[in-house]
Amino acid sequence: MASAAVAPAFKPITGMLRRGLILDLSIGLGLGFVFGNAFWYGYHMPRVNARDAHYRKLEEARAARQGN
Repeated sequence: MASAAVAPAFKPITGMLRRGLILDLSIGLGLGFVFGNAFWYGYHMPRVNARDAHYRKLEEARAARQGN
């Protein structure tokens, strides 16, 4: 029995499909980076700073009560 050359199950990514794939990945990663930074610096960091200020105020009040 002669073995026949087996064709790949799919063709290589070329041309318009390749450009579209690169464009989609670039847009997806870019938007992910932008929205990730918007969340981090627009919501997360202000909440962390507010929390830290609250606990700093409580600690100062506790230290003042103890006379330190």
